[in-house]
Amino acid sequence: VQYDYFLPKVDIEAIGAGGGSLAVVDMMSKSMRVGPQSAGADPGPACYGKGNTTPTVTDADVVLGYIDPDNFLGGRMKLDKSKSVAAVKAVADKLGLSVNETAAGIAKIAEFKMADIIRKMTVEKGYDPRDFVLYAFGGAGPVHASVFGSELGVQKVVVPLREIASTWCAFGAASADILHVYEQVDIQGSPFDAGRVNEVLDALQAKAEAQLEKDGIPKARRKFSFSLDMRHRGQINEVEVTLETPRLKARFEEPLRNRFYHRYEQLYGKGAAYRSARLEIVTMRVRATAPTPRPKLTKAVRLSAAIPKAAKRPARDVYWTDLKKVVKTPIFDGAVLAPGNRIAGPCVVETAQTNVVV
Repeated sequence: VQYDYFLPKVDIEAIGAGGGSLAVVDMMSKSMRVGPQSAGADPGPACYGKGNTTPTVTDADVVLGYIDPDNFLGGRMKLDKSKSVAAVKAVADKLGLSVNETAAGIAKIAEFKMADIIRKMTVEKGYDPRDFVLYAFGGAGPVHASVFGSELGVQKVVVPLREIASTWCAFGAASADILHVYEQVDIQGSPFDAGRVNEVLDALQAKAEAQLEKDGIPKARRKFSFSLDMRHRGQINEVEVTLETPRLKARFEEPLRNRFYHRYEQLYGKGAAYRSARLEIVTMRVRATAPTPRPKLTKAVRLSAAIPKAAKRPARDVYWTDLKKVVKTPIFDGAVLAPGNRIAGPCVVETAQTNVVV
């Protein structure tokens, strides 16, 4: 039995692979699994010293040298590396691997999970991840972004530094535009009745206007966009087609068909559309938005290639998976680096909120 439901929803994908994700061995298959179970913040990773003895991604990062146990959260919290090593070794012994190989495997599984979920959100929607810039934020994101960004083929990874790295989601929530979505299902086959479509869009926009009025949004700030969910007749899934004008006008059918074919083939491949088939409109939609005042972000007045001496920290041993060995690696203080600085990897840039592993 198939059920269709029409409810507003936010398209968010989450994976069980963060700093607290637990790494365990499936003894039947002799393989390692990372997440979705998590140590959380309490008891947290083994290195927190609160009683957890199962290794986490954070423990792997400590073992590999990505995280300095004496400079975690800018030195406000000391980590116990010996507990991370012991936790990872317990898993390594079951797999017959070294501690470094096991820690690298834990990190790699988490990184590939991140890459897979981004593919799901891009490739399956007709987008090529190589066309995008990857934003990495939070505590663990920048630690692993070099690997899953490379796996995806993205050209650039951007990490907001200093305090912004750990508050990026809140920053987005505070500066996000007001958005209300109104939609109505009215299935009709081609040739379409423009008056019927426009009548529904009129009613939906009236609802949107009333809501924005209730929100106290002046008319000058109100913006509307209109779209139709369309499909080949007889298919189950439809694709959203954005209208070029607020309403369907005379001789609208051919341009609307072409926009549907373009979007359909963007999702399913060139030549996938069946141009001789009748089309159907399933859902009509109005998005009502009002821009929110943005925080003022200022550009650096001067750029400098010279790396400040204070930004250079003592080098430390880091195990690099691609090299399969421990290398004495340059470490930098991200809070001291100046705009315009360029640093070649491998290296680690540390801040109080996150570490950027390059």
